[in-house]
Amino acid sequence: MSVLRKTARRSLRLSAKATAVAAVGVAIALGTTACGAGQISQTANQEPAVNGNMANLGSMQLRNVQIIYPAQKADEVFDNGGPFEVSFVVNNVDPVENDRLLGIDAPKGGSVTIVGDTTVKPGQALRAGKPIGLLEPEEIQATDEQDRLTVRLNDAGDSVAAGLTTPLTFRFERAGSVTMNTPVDAGTYMTRQDKIREAEPPADEHAGEEH
Repeated sequence: MSVLRKTARRSLRLSAKATAVAAVGVAIALGTTACGAGQISQTANQEPAVNGNMANLGSMQLRNVQIIYPAQKADEVFDNGGPFEVSFVVNNVDPVENDRLLGIDAPKGGSVTIVGDTTVKPGQALRAGKPIGLLEPEEIQATDEQDRLTVRLNDAGDSVAAGLTTPLTFRFERAGSVTMNTPVDAGTYMTRQDKIREAEPPADEHAGEEH
């Protein structure tokens, strides 16, 4: 009987250890999964790092709405209240219905001219202007130029200034209207160098060599 009892007790101890090890393993796995899930969720909710404003209006999603800083004679353009180029992207998330940008209203007697087809088809985007620093593959630039609207803000007076926002009201045929506090994308045109740089050797790499 004593031998049987010892054997039973030993089996119970081994079973308890195995259960404890398994529980620790499950806890670690759950902790790792929870941490990973939190990171994915935070990443999914992050907004893109752009200079322009954004808004949702029905099925219309306005993104990166901004006034482009003049590339030439900036002081003269600001003094004259324009013309300023307006840049934005409008996404139509409706799977069936078209919408159309009817116009954009500016403050203080200013006016906005739009050149191009302002129809926003289902599941597609309407683009205007080119924000500073926009990178595009060379092979699509020709066709992309034909699809972009040319939008200019004129006679804006002193309502446009770097560091301030200008209220522009976007009017759509179906979605209605929304007023956007539109910033000026103040910056310089910088050419991005996408080249692989070779690492420099350490300063003492050749210190022991004889020449």
